[in-house]
Amino acid sequence: MMNRAAYRYINGYESIVLTHSVQGTSGQQNNYSGIRWYELRAYTNGYATIYQQGTYKPDTNYRWMGSIAQDKVGDIAVGYSFSSNVNYPSIVITGRTPSDPLGTMEDEVYPIRGTGSQTGDDRWGDYDSMTLDPVDDCTFWYTNEYLTNSGNYNWKTRIATIKFSGCQ
Repeated sequence: MMNRAAYRYINGYESIVLTHSVQGTSGQQNNYSGIRWYELRAYTNGYATIYQQGTYKPDTNYRWMGSIAQDKVGDIAVGYSFSSNVNYPSIVITGRTPSDPLGTMEDEVYPIRGTGSQTGDDRWGDYDSMTLDPVDDCTFWYTNEYLTNSGNYNWKTRIATIKFSGCQ
């Protein structure tokens, strides 16, 4: 699992959301990596079960190093790194509302598109974090790294926000 599991108590149930990166299998978007996510729920009986899960990998781009959180009404946001052979590593967010079909995420948004690639090191973005603003419990704050120029140890950090319209 990546980053941390995020716990919430929402409208009579406990919820935990978590994520990790997965590699596709043969015939599944050409083996490109995707973001696997889960929502576990526990009701008054105390047993937790998988309420919904999915793999976000809509095309042949790489998605990895995800972080996930859930707001006070049950909206879920996932931030992660994104790249391909024609896209520099970028910061991307997707999410879902409780009214979306189970196991699905909405279209991605791109808070920042990178303009360089990392060279000479295999470590990337392991300090990213999706969290909620404690003031309104609706605004998601996401931090991750990106590059403006190709090189090694020259990354930058960006902070992005997203808020779903149904959370007030």
